[in-house]
Amino acid sequence: MSTEEAKKDDPVTTITIPEDEFCVYGSVYAYPEHAEALAAVYAETTRLSAFEPGTIYYCIFRDLNDPTVFHFFERYTGRQAFDDHNSQPIIQKLLKDNLWKNVTAKFGKAVLPAAAAS
Repeated sequence: MSTEEAKKDDPVTTITIPEDEFCVYGSVYAYPEHAEALAAVYAETTRLSAFEPGTIYYCIFRDLNDPTVFHFFERYTGRQAFDDHNSQPIIQKLLKDNLWKNVTAKFGKAVLPAAAAS
């Protein structure tokens, strides 16, 4: 499991992403003048994620104390599902639009519920 920070210039390739099921969480720090545009894009990516095979859970929320900060929690069936999500046109456009100053991300394995007692 990697705990490296994702860098805005290359948010994925500097991190070891598991091939099997994993979670990713972190924060996006928007430029103040782009925070509303970023919120609109995140509303649409959240809607679209419900139709992406391999996306188990996708949640983005805005920080209550700083509206230029967005936090995310995502869970995927594996690296391929994550790559498929990131290859979506809306995500590719988001990566090119330069709406944020920095992104931090951590990848790990979910703690699964204990098996029910017999």
